[in-house]
Amino acid sequence: MLARIALLALSIVATLAVDQATYDALVYHYQYAAAAYAGTCAHPNGQTLVSTFSDKKTDTQGFIARDDAKQEFIVAFRGSSNLKDAKIFTESDLIEYPGFGSFPPHVHKGFFTAYSRVQRTVVTTLKTALAADNGTHAHYTLVAVGHDSGGSLAAFRVAGATLRSTFFDKYGGAARFILPRTGDLQWAFFIDELMGFSVFRSVNKRDGVPKIFPLNITDNYVHHPAEYWTHSDPPSAETTTACQEFGEQVVGEDEACSISVNTHLPNVDHYTYFGIPITQSICTV
Repeated sequence: MLARIALLALSIVATLAVDQATYDALVYHYQYAAAAYAGTCAHPNGQTLVSTFSDKKTDTQGFIARDDAKQEFIVAFRGSSNLKDAKIFTESDLIEYPGFGSFPPHVHKGFFTAYSRVQRTVVTTLKTALAADNGTHAHYTLVAVGHDSGGSLAAFRVAGATLRSTFFDKYGGAARFILPRTGDLQWAFFIDELMGFSVFRSVNKRDGVPKIFPLNITDNYVHHPAEYWTHSDPPSAETTTACQEFGEQVVGEDEACSISVNTHLPNVDHYTYFGIPITQSICTV
C-alpha cells in the first residue's frame, strides 16, 4: 500500500480545462441530481421515471430513471433537505465497510446506514428494469448520481458488493457525485481501483460541503479521485478544471483544486452548480 501511495502521489500531470463533451456530461447528469429534490418528478431530466424509493426512518429518497437516448439507467439520491437528514450527517464516526478481510475500508456511519436501508429495493428494481420488455433494455449502462449526502449514498451504490456482482458489466456509464468526504484512505483507493475515472466528483467554486469532514490521511476522511472543479464564473468548460488524480502531498486530492480554498461549511456555491440551482425542478419532457 505504501508503495502504491508513493507511486500515485508522484503521478503528477498538468491541470487542464475539461473538453466540452465532458462538461456537457457533468451538467446533464447533475440535472438528475437536482431532480431528486423535487417532491414529485414525472420525468426526471425529461426522461422516463422507472420507480421512486424511500425510507421513512432515515428519510432516504431517490428515483431510478431510464434514458433511452443515452441508453442508461440512472439511480439518483436526494441530498439533505431537513432536520432528519442533518442528523444523519452528524453521525460521522467511521465504521468498517462490509465484505473485506483484515484491512477493510471505513466509511461514514450515517450515510452508510441510510444507503443500506434502500439497497435491496434499488437492486431489485434495477434487475426488473433490465429484464423488462423481453430484455429490450438489458444492454443499458448504469449511472449513479447525487448531490450533498445524496452523493455519498450514490458512491455506496457503485461500491455495493451485490451491485458489483450483479451489474458490473453494466457500469460502462459513470458515477457522478457532489459530496462530502465519505470514507478513509482505504475507501478512496477502493473506489479508484473499482471504477477509475468512471467515478468522479464535481466541486463548484468555494462550496464547503466537500470539505465539511476534515482531511486526515492517517486514520480519517479522504476524498476519492477524480475531481472536476469549476473555479470561477461563468461556469463553462473553460472554467472547469480536470484535477490531477493524486496531489503532490495530499493523496486523493489535488492541491491546485478545491482543497486550495479554505471553506468547510455550506455556502451559496453549494446550492447552484453549473449555473443551475439545486431547487430548480427538472421534471418535464
